Amino acid sequence: MQLAGISVDPPDNNAAMVRKLLLPFPLLSDPRGELARRCGLWNERERVAVPAIVLLDGSANVRYLYAGRDFADRPGDEEVLSAARGLKGAGEPPEGEPEVVATAAEARESTRPDRPPQRLEDLLVYYRGVRFATVALGWRFEGWGEAGRRALEEVGRYRALVEGYQEAVSETIKLREG
Repeated sequence: MQLAGISVDPPDNNAAMVRKLLLPFPLLSDPRGELARRCGLWNERERVAVPAIVLLDGSANVRYLYAGRDFADRPGDEEVLSAARGLKGAGEPPEGEPEVVATAAEARESTRPDRPPQRLEDLLVYYRGVRFATVALGWRFEGWGEAGRRALEEVGRYRALVEGYQEAVSETIKLREG
C-alpha cells in the first residue's frame, strides 16, 4: 500500500510541506484539480479539493471515500485503518487509463499561486486562535438548551481536533529543531 497526499499547490510548496511537517509520505501536485474533479471532490469557490480521504485498490477502484465539509471534518483513525486493512492489493492498475499530468511550469502557476505555504510556527498561532474561538463558542452555547448541548458537543469535537493539531505541530517543531 502506498500513501500519498494530493494538493493543488505546486511541487515546491508540497516538498516544503513534507520537510516542514516531516511527513513520511509524498504530497503530489494536482494544480488544475483534475483528479479532484474526477472524484467529485472539487470546491470551485475555493479552487481546491474538499478535504477527503480516498482509498483505491490495486485496480484503481475506489474502496473508501470520505469527503469532509471543511478541513476539520475527518473520519476517525480506526474507520480509515479498518478500510485500509480491507485492501489486499487487489488487481493490477488498469491499462489505458489517462494519467493526470502537469508540467512543472503549470504546477508553479497553479490554481492558487497567490497563497504561499504557511510557516510551521504560524500554524501554532493559528490553532491557538481557533482553540480560543471554540472556548468562546462553548460559553455561548451553554444556555441554549438541547440545541446548545448538541452545538457544544460538536464544538468540543472540533476543539479536540484542533488541540491534536496543535500538539502535532509542536512535536514536529521539536523534531525539526532537535
